[in-house]
Amino acid sequence: MHHSHADVLILGASTRAAASSAIRAGLSPARGDYFADIDVGPVERVELGDIDGSFLAIARSRPGVPWFYTGGLENRPELVEQVSRGRPLWGAPASIIKRVRDPILVAQAFERSGLEHPRVSLAASGLPRDGSWLAKPLDSAGGRDVGPLVDDPPAANRAWYYQERIVGPCFGALFLGFGSRSILVGACRQWRGIPDLPYGYRGSLGPIPLSRRLSARLAMIGEVLAREFAIPGWFGVDYILAAGVPWPIEINPRYTASIEVHERAMGISLLPAHRQACEQGAIPEPGRFPIVGPSLVVAKRIVYASRTMIAPVIDREEYENSRPETIADVPAAGTVLERGDPVMTVLASGPTASTCRARVIELEREWLGQMEPV
Repeated sequence: MHHSHADVLILGASTRAAASSAIRAGLSPARGDYFADIDVGPVERVELGDIDGSFLAIARSRPGVPWFYTGGLENRPELVEQVSRGRPLWGAPASIIKRVRDPILVAQAFERSGLEHPRVSLAASGLPRDGSWLAKPLDSAGGRDVGPLVDDPPAANRAWYYQERIVGPCFGALFLGFGSRSILVGACRQWRGIPDLPYGYRGSLGPIPLSRRLSARLAMIGEVLAREFAIPGWFGVDYILAAGVPWPIEINPRYTASIEVHERAMGISLLPAHRQACEQGAIPEPGRFPIVGPSLVVAKRIVYASRTMIAPVIDREEYENSRPETIADVPAAGTVLERGDPVMTVLASGPTASTCRARVIELEREWLGQMEPV
């Protein structure tokens, strides 16, 4: 394969947002993912019948190029190990992923530090069946397939764990890990719930203002995870806010969906700091993360097909003009999307959270209205 020059390789379920981050940092990304959306530079589509083989082939066609991964690959540590042979990894290696994706180890770390956290169990026996516990796949990404534990535990052809259900709004905090330290970048409100998947990730709104107390508590959560697991660079902690206390429900040791929101709000790329954390393992300045305070609020919402639909034809030129603000992850015209498939991402930014929220919900309605049902 003849390839254009690339400074970084990005692999994951969806890589468009991460590629934008690389471009913002002055790099030329090559990427491979499940969607091959048309927005950002060259991309290769991963064959869903042979995910690992497909990712490996894309990586081998770019020997030696540094790489990092987005959502989904934290569930494939063996693949992360194989792709990392002979090239720098800007991110958590397989040995770290395996530990930090173990809900029991994570709960024990919080327990030792006296931080509130939901109880977890690897077995369903003896747990109440009244919906007060959730069944979660160990290899879940983006909240898919998570549901209340009622009647029988889920089928045994997949590894599950069980987590006490905490009721309250959901947020995502973003951290940068340096050695065994971490810095809180900020937090976003998360939207959940997509067709047939009540806990599926739907979008982020932020950065949100954090009280001093909440900020200190989140920073402690990040410090405990950094100390126990030494996650290099970006990591996300999804948490439920209950009575003013953050209850961490999931750890994502990689590029997260909210990074794009923080970058757009701050007007910078967070990739250089991530790279520095992975390559040097040192905090840039003692206790200070060199960022400008966010001047905007940004909303990002994933539009999902409500039934079988055909992706709209988007006029390239008109789209290029509107792109920086409103749409991303654009599918090729004529792509058939089934109910629950992601169609595209809509984005809005402005001075307040309420205007951004209203704008992305309006954009979502407009785009769904333009799609032909099958």
